Amino acid sequence: MSARRSAMFLSAVALAAALAAPAAAPAQDEPETDAGAAEEAAPAAAPAGARSATSAPPMAVPADFGGSLQVVRAPAGTASAAASGGGPEIFPDARRVWMSVRDTDPVPIEAARRGGRWLCSGGGCAAQTGDPGQSPIGDQILRSIKLQTPTLPLPLTVWGRLSEDGQRLLDFDPVLLGRRSYRHVCAYRPVAPVDEATRSPAGAPGGPAAPPRGNVDRVDVCRDGRPEPPPPDAGELTLGMQWPKQSEMADFHYLAIVDSCGNARVQPFQRTFTVPVLEVASGACGRPDGKVLRVFPGGGWLRVTAFNLHEPAAGNVVNATYRVTIPPLENLVESNPARLLFPDPLADDLKVDCGPTPIAPRADPGSAPPPGSARPPGPTGPAAAPPGGRAPPRAAAGQPRGGPGTPPAGARQGPTAAAPTAAQGGLPPPPQGGLPPPRRAPGADPSRPGPQPLAHGAVVISPAPLRLGNCRIRLTGQTKHRLVAPLALHVSLTRTDQLRGGAPIELLQDGTWIVTPSSAEFPLPPLAEDFDGDARLRLAVHSDPLSPQGKVVLLSDAGRVASSLRSSDAGDPERARRLVGSVAIHSVPLCGEDNFETLEAAGSCFRAYLTVPAMLATLQITRAPWVEKPLVTRSVLSAVGVALAIDRYDPVERRAFPVAAQLGGFVQTLGEGRVGLLGYVGVAPTVPILGSGGNTTSFGFLAGIGLEYITNEAGPDEGLKPAAFLSAVVQVGQAAPQVSTSRSASFGTYAGD
Repeated sequence: MSARRSAMFLSAVALAAALAAPAAAPAQDEPETDAGAAEEAAPAAAPAGARSATSAPPMAVPADFGGSLQVVRAPAGTASAAASGGGPEIFPDARRVWMSVRDTDPVPIEAARRGGRWLCSGGGCAAQTGDPGQSPIGDQILRSIKLQTPTLPLPLTVWGRLSEDGQRLLDFDPVLLGRRSYRHVCAYRPVAPVDEATRSPAGAPGGPAAPPRGNVDRVDVCRDGRPEPPPPDAGELTLGMQWPKQSEMADFHYLAIVDSCGNARVQPFQRTFTVPVLEVASGACGRPDGKVLRVFPGGGWLRVTAFNLHEPAAGNVVNATYRVTIPPLENLVESNPARLLFPDPLADDLKVDCGPTPIAPRADPGSAPPPGSARPPGPTGPAAAPPGGRAPPRAAAGQPRGGPGTPPAGARQGPTAAAPTAAQGGLPPPPQGGLPPPRRAPGADPSRPGPQPLAHGAVVISPAPLRLGNCRIRLTGQTKHRLVAPLALHVSLTRTDQLRGGAPIELLQDGTWIVTPSSAEFPLPPLAEDFDGDARLRLAVHSDPLSPQGKVVLLSDAGRVASSLRSSDAGDPERARRLVGSVAIHSVPLCGEDNFETLEAAGSCFRAYLTVPAMLATLQITRAPWVEKPLVTRSVLSAVGVALAIDRYDPVERRAFPVAAQLGGFVQTLGEGRVGLLGYVGVAPTVPILGSGGNTTSFGFLAGIGLEYITNEAGPDEGLKPAAFLSAVVQVGQAAPQVSTSRSASFGTYAGD
């Protein structure tokens, strides 16, 4: 019985301890309780992540915060923390950073940041500092870095793939892409400390005073403005993060991500979450604004803090902070660094141009940046240092010097410094840098001959520029100015109206095109072999992402070739190519200008050519009706002539208008020793009976009027008399000049309508 009573007593004690354990957590909100005794009894040399058994909640796997930068616990366990007054902040450096709050109510967070009531506002919390350096646990929070653009269907991973040895690698450098605008994001200013002498908040220099700490009477909701529509090449970097698994049992409510430039983003707590960031290509932070977090090409770090406002997590943990290392977004160490991403050319950026004479290099009107526009993102050259030896601070990419909200240098001039305008009789202000003002090129008319885009359309051209090698392809557009590394493209020119071995004939032996900052043109070589005056060609430009000569990958190719670029066994370069732009070329000798023109402008034109008509039968008036009779004479196979024919021809359809105008002459045998020389203006059919295209051999009727000079072998000459005729004729002619081995050509000309 004694042993049974002892067992019952021990069971009752254990049951009472189990029932009393959950009730200790709510009592920790009151600083007067004795729940901190267990913390005082803990050894002083214990690490920040170590937790005593008495402070742990009754959970199967207690949360572990090993490797954290700081852990805030409640209630305070040391006298120094209790005497600190307001206690720790809701997350580190909350008073010195700009804060934007996403997807949750910002009012309680901003009120607590100003000194309002929250769990640690009474000074009953203690902050335990861990290892301030880099920790593997904190670095493992960052899982991936992805890139998203309006033209990219799925986010592209630029960092996070594992190599063969398990190391994460940088696949692509996004420095050449555009930057998405975050000006619409609303952020709270840092909380200014209170000046004890005046009891007023110390305002931030250069701007309105920040709200003082302790002023929680009015906290307005910070509302975002209307976002700007992003351009097609605007890239948004997103960090994919995962809270450490060893501390996932903690019940946190918020996450605060703080960069090294004084910007913070607060959002609801999730174990896996994403954070948008802006890559600052210039290497400087600029003025903080809290709109977006900044990262740098050379790497950096972020602080990720999970925190609560009113309930402790993991027993008595209020917040926990980890230091997360951001890897470099540029690779300057490896012999084969990550390739740079470049936006895809637009439909009008690739153009083909030809002319009757060699074309001198010239700047495309659409490729020059507009005056006063911001410099596109990308590496910048060293700037001259001002007097004193100190270089001026560089602003963030996409922002003017001085940070957001600062007007450009030309806009900071006051009314007294403004130059007189042209309307006031003054001269226009001189351009920056002493350069002449750029000339505005006249707008190009797409219906007239000129450079044509490789927008998968069709154009018409005379064969002469192609034979002489006076054609070239240009890469234009404003994005070309960002290109600071070689971009590999492949050009193909095939003849499609004739086949060789069942495949189109390739006219270019080497189509490799390496686009560099100083050379963005590809000259087409002179075409001689397998090319004549009437041909159908297809000019195509492909991307070549696996070319060893290129260091830039177009954005649309990155997802397909990422594994091949990192693999030791590179893939097939030809299979990795992608069509970027193409155009069908109709090379015809009888229509169009020497330069390219569209099918709409060259769909039909006038052509002139020589033809030889032979009269089979003629009904003709040879004598003046008021002088002599008979009026009608008949002859069969009695006349042969030559004429200049003019008709309307469609080179694309290779079809002429059925009727042509003629200006020519005949030699006729009129019988009875008479011979007539007839000059006429008439009309005749052009429907060919042999061949097509330039072949004008036809059968039909020829009608005309003119003057005829008649001579007579047996009697006196009849002289010059009016004549009209209608004949059945066979006409033999060739309107399309064909080049032979002797480099000669038959007669032909054209004139665009």
